[in-house]
Amino acid sequence: MPTLWKRMCCAALLLAALAALGACGTHETPVMDENALRQALVGKTWTLRRIVSRDFADDPARTIKFNADGTVEGFGGCNAFTGTYTLTDDYLEFGTLTTSAHKSCGPAEDEREYTYMTYLATVRRINTQTDPGELILLTESQSEMRFTSGASEGLFW
Repeated sequence: MPTLWKRMCCAALLLAALAALGACGTHETPVMDENALRQALVGKTWTLRRIVSRDFADDPARTIKFNADGTVEGFGGCNAFTGTYTLTDDYLEFGTLTTSAHKSCGPAEDEREYTYMTYLATVRRINTQTDPGELILLTESQSEMRFTSGASEGLFW
């Protein structure tokens, strides 16, 4: 009988420990309200820092700026661009992005600009769980594009 009692106590303790561990990390962060998200995005110039595992330097800075009227503008490293965006909850999609000129800056810079513009065209979501001052855009394939605003307060402060 004492062995059965010990087994039951051990089983109860094991179940309690598993329940406690199961509760850890299960709290999902709710999607930020669309209006709050829009306010956090709009009016800041976001500078590209990384696409997937490739770092992008500030010389020249590749940027994007979201405007309140649903338009976007930026710089690809060689050419300025404009376009539109649609934001619904954390779903983000860009319309056609057009460049102001088709200036070439040499093979290396042209390739970096092409990479930037190609990834922007496949953006579908905003990662709302970021560090202050950081914007993470996710493509169709869940690849990350990381930006910083350079402002003291972050996107999700």
